[in-house]
Amino acid sequence: MIIAGFATCGKSVLGKKYSNVLDLESSNYKHNNAEIENVPVEMRKGTKREINKDWPDNYYKAINEAVKKYDVILVQLKPEHLDYFDKNNIKYSIAYPNINNWEEVKKRCINRGNNENFINRLKDVFIPYYEDALQRNYENLYIINENETLESVLIENNVKLK
Repeated sequence: MIIAGFATCGKSVLGKKYSNVLDLESSNYKHNNAEIENVPVEMRKGTKREINKDWPDNYYKAINEAVKKYDVILVQLKPEHLDYFDKNNIKYSIAYPNINNWEEVKKRCINRGNNENFINRLKDVFIPYYEDALQRNYENLYIINENETLESVLIENNVKLK
């Protein structure tokens, strides 16, 4: 099962907690991080970095390999990734924060160490990405409310996490 999740849904936490879940953090594939590999991933976001010449094919290859090894693969929700899934008939679900909870998303970004540039870019795409996602060929739409996590929503929907 592939779940394309918007930022702050809890992908990283879920990926660290369960052995059958992989959080496929996209920035490790998109950017050349050699000079800042000691900087935590969340603090890298929103900084200027060199784009990896193999992006996004290296990310799609990693996703296709991960589905052979994990029950749940968590990926970045971006229209271009959903285009790839739709074009290649790859089944996926979507996880999104409640559209009325931008302040909760912002708070989660601050708590995990994202910079202002990243938060502002996220705010700019918050509603457009949601509207785009609704038009897609997804299997399930998981809405994360203010006091929920991706984990709690998946458990509530009988997704097996182990």
